[in-house]
Amino acid sequence: MWLIFLLISFGYSIGLGTFEVLRGVCPVPPVVEFNPKSMQTRIFCQKCPPFTTKGGMGEPLNRTADFVIEYTLKVGNLWLAVYHSYKCEPHASNFGGYIVFNEEGSLLHAESGYPGQCQNLSTEDILCLNHYMAQGILITRISHCKIASKYKLSCEQIFATDTDIEKKDKIQYIKKLYIKDKDHFYFEVNQEGKLYPVHCKRNGDVFNCKGLEKLKKSMP
Repeated sequence: MWLIFLLISFGYSIGLGTFEVLRGVCPVPPVVEFNPKSMQTRIFCQKCPPFTTKGGMGEPLNRTADFVIEYTLKVGNLWLAVYHSYKCEPHASNFGGYIVFNEEGSLLHAESGYPGQCQNLSTEDILCLNHYMAQGILITRISHCKIASKYKLSCEQIFATDTDIEKKDKIQYIKKLYIKDKDHFYFEVNQEGKLYPVHCKRNGDVFNCKGLEKLKKSMP
């Protein structure tokens, strides 16, 4: 009985979905690591999978590859796994990418390019909040995504901000994203230290957002 309890607890703590994904894509057995300071357990690949940018280059075993599955989402009858690794993907890919599996766990497609922090809007589509740096410019964006033909993510940008990080008193970025239901969501934009809520409603394949007019068109 205790053994069953420990197995359930262990599987839950590291994320059973994450373990199954890594066991299927890691070139060598994945590593489970416990940090007593943070009291967190994580599991990662020691070597870059072949579908990553550096893995495809046939680089030798890298004990610090640190390939991590951040989360998994069910989208329709498919599974989306989003990964992150500073060692396996370049800055141009935002140090990550995604993998698509079928319900049986077979890998259907993998691609470089980190989509951000995504969550289900409905059972068939997702919303992603992403941020990245490009030549000193902080860019944040919200995108509406679906798994399209050939199991690739197809995303349409809903809103984005960009700001020079050196101008700290003029900074703007998307701070939070909240999903209410399959047709409604809202997000908060921090502009010059003030939060502006923006409420969006789905109208077919288009999202109508209210609150954008209150944002300043430009900041000197």
